[in-house]
Amino acid sequence: MKFLLTCLAWLEAIAKNEIIKQWWTIVEVKDRLIFFEWPKELMAKINLWSRVGNKLYIVLHERKNTDNFDTLYDDVYNIDWKKYLNRYYPVIVKATSIKSTLSSTPAIQKITKKAIVDKMTNKSGKMMPEESDKPIFEVFTFFMDDSAYILLNTSGETLYKRWYKADTGEAPIKESLAAALVILSNWKYSENFYDIFCGSGTIAIEAVMFARNIAPGLYRYFSFENWNLLPQWYFDELRKEAKEKIFPKKYSVIASDIDEEVLEKARINAKNAKVDDSITFLKKDFKEYKYEKMTGTLLSNPPYGLRLKDDDLRGMYKDINMILDKNKELSGGIITAYTDFDHLINLNHYKKRKLYNGNELCYFYAKK
Repeated sequence: MKFLLTCLAWLEAIAKNEIIKQWWTIVEVKDRLIFFEWPKELMAKINLWSRVGNKLYIVLHERKNTDNFDTLYDDVYNIDWKKYLNRYYPVIVKATSIKSTLSSTPAIQKITKKAIVDKMTNKSGKMMPEESDKPIFEVFTFFMDDSAYILLNTSGETLYKRWYKADTGEAPIKESLAAALVILSNWKYSENFYDIFCGSGTIAIEAVMFARNIAPGLYRYFSFENWNLLPQWYFDELRKEAKEKIFPKKYSVIASDIDEEVLEKARINAKNAKVDDSITFLKKDFKEYKYEKMTGTLLSNPPYGLRLKDDDLRGMYKDINMILDKNKELSGGIITAYTDFDHLINLNHYKKRKLYNGNELCYFYAKK
């Protein structure tokens, strides 16, 4: 069975390594796309354990040079949909087209949906339900350079949506990106970990989840659980094994913010994630760290939005650079979309990495 794991741009290498660690073979890596092949059981493991993935799809069909709707209809119709779908459950079709002859996504969706309904109803003219209290199946028709991929979403909601998020701050960082930053920071678990602009606590929570080996999908639901491809006992066993692999050890994680209201949200999120015993949340202005000696790893997502004046931003980022620069035994760095940071620092002291938080271009400045 062939799969496709999507991810944020520039996280492909990390997502690829997650799959390789499960002893699976990568077929192809493209921009935000990792194709691989293995038995169907893999969809349960990747959904459960991927920290940086977005959605995991089964590749039901692929064809190069698909340049007309008749071919698309035939390709979709010829898939054995009854193997995956339920005649009485809703199906939604999503579509994306990149540099392809068939560029109208509404038309692609319409043709795909018609072919699926015709196959599921034996061309009887009957309809499948549009709305229902039953689980929804999501089909994704993806065109890229005239290559067509018919995909079935095994994840349901995006994988970065963990179970613990009760609320977020004004500029939340995606959980998958936070997890990737923890990996890139090379935090040594025996040392301190700081987030001096913690907001709703995502970076600190993902750090402890990674250190404790808590599966990011442990307490959430996945679309494939409605299918007959895997017996329920198999996934129940996987969840049981994942719980047994959790390390009970506590860690020294300090997460601070100047906003008490957002800190309360962070405390709730950490409690939901079952990592609150390892995170000390403090109401604290980041400037106070200028006068402290810090060792370990700092990883933070400072504000850079329109709410701050340019002079305030420049002053804040100068102070951040000073904190990182003066503490020689402090590793890590910051992620930001504030491009003027380049002009406030010695770039030779940082490794700059391009990343995206959703569709927003950011850079991770990691101390060398």
